[in-house]
Amino acid sequence: MKNRIKLFLENFFAYGFINILNKIVPLLMLPIVTRMLPNTSDFGRFDLFNMIINFGSSFAVLGIYDAIFREYFEKDDLQYKMKVTSTGMQIVLLSSFVVMLILIIFNKAFSQIFLGDANSTFIIVTAAIGVFLSANRNIISAPTRMQNRRTIYVVSGLSNSIAYYGLAILLVYIGLGYQGLIYGNLIASLGILLFFWILNKKEFHFKLYDKEIAKTLLKIGLPLLPVFVIYWAFNSTDKIMITHMLDVAQVGIYSIGARVASISQFIYQAFAGGWQYFAFSTMRDDDQVQLTSKIFEYLGIISFLAFIILIPFNQWIFNLLFTGDYTKGAEVFPYLFLSPLLLMLVQTAGNQFLVVKKSFYMTLALAVGVIVNIIMNFFMIRAYGIVGCSLSTLVGYAVSVLMVVIVTSKMKLLKLSKKFVILSVLMTTVVLSLFFKLYWALCILVILALGLILIGYGKDVLRLLKSFKKKR
Repeated sequence: MKNRIKLFLENFFAYGFINILNKIVPLLMLPIVTRMLPNTSDFGRFDLFNMIINFGSSFAVLGIYDAIFREYFEKDDLQYKMKVTSTGMQIVLLSSFVVMLILIIFNKAFSQIFLGDANSTFIIVTAAIGVFLSANRNIISAPTRMQNRRTIYVVSGLSNSIAYYGLAILLVYIGLGYQGLIYGNLIASLGILLFFWILNKKEFHFKLYDKEIAKTLLKIGLPLLPVFVIYWAFNSTDKIMITHMLDVAQVGIYSIGARVASISQFIYQAFAGGWQYFAFSTMRDDDQVQLTSKIFEYLGIISFLAFIILIPFNQWIFNLLFTGDYTKGAEVFPYLFLSPLLLMLVQTAGNQFLVVKKSFYMTLALAVGVIVNIIMNFFMIRAYGIVGCSLSTLVGYAVSVLMVVIVTSKMKLLKLSKKFVILSVLMTTVVLSLFFKLYWALCILVILALGLILIGYGKDVLRLLKSFKKKR
């Protein structure tokens, strides 16, 4: 068990370091970009461009990426593994081309839906190209992830970020405005796609397409498609609703808050990068449920601590980085910071559904969460503006976590301690006290939460760190 925990921690910290490097460049460039685009509406349009790419990619990938990951470890046979990757690549190549064409053909209709007018077709057409590049890049880079070649991600991710922002800032500087950010995005996406193709092309062969494997991949992947659409809905319907109920300028402020809040992605993406390899490579172990439950609790504690630590520095961070209306992004920051961390918990427990090949439970839990999110948005945006919208997103994720935990516990696929349940309830009251500005109550609740973490988990953490150091 210690060796497996060491494997998870090594992947967690290694991918954490990788993703910190990859995220540092965008965060450092963000104050520069916002000063070059002082109108928050321009940044809002660029963020809607990214939102559309994520929307199209959800359909284009068809859940095949995760299906490849699952099936790749089914047999210890090199030929079979190559058939899995080759078949998955050809499915996504076709589906991404179809999605790109649909977006281009119906560009005016999608412009009205996503941007509130029929005159932003440039954003739709360029996003369609971005969908094709993004979907195929995900599949072509998959062998690198499945073979756990972590160093490659340091080089490729960091180089891609530097190239993208360097080019994008140059294009904005010469007068292209937010369109410069879009062009830079597409060129950088093409570059990283070509990089991974050169690196992994030996893993893909058109002649190795296998109909039976294709059926298996689709059987695993298609039930996950709604899951990825729901992920997109969690991250994007709020922006669409803000566009229609408020304006694009508010989308820009909200998006800046979300971008800075993405520092929590350091934790989430470190987890995601190391989790799939770890989860599927240990899925047949006898004590898999116990191990997964422990990891769930530890990740929950990390999430809660990160949230508590950043609360006092919220407004200071935005005043330091931004000027003008962009500083208002501090209002949505705390709730959007915690949301991806709750998604991490959803995926940790929800991966148990993949192990037993009952992924529809994951879909159901996320669907309920996003419905709660959308319904709350109708009322919260009117009452509290973009701050209410950010809390609605957080509540939606919390509902999904609760549902996944309940179902996996009933199926005896997860077993959480009572102290973690109490801590989770306590953190809920912390969030509500912050939202309603009950600062005295907030201070007391934070102290109680920290005390519970120290008393309940202090010894476990010290024991884990000691065993990790010994193994090194």
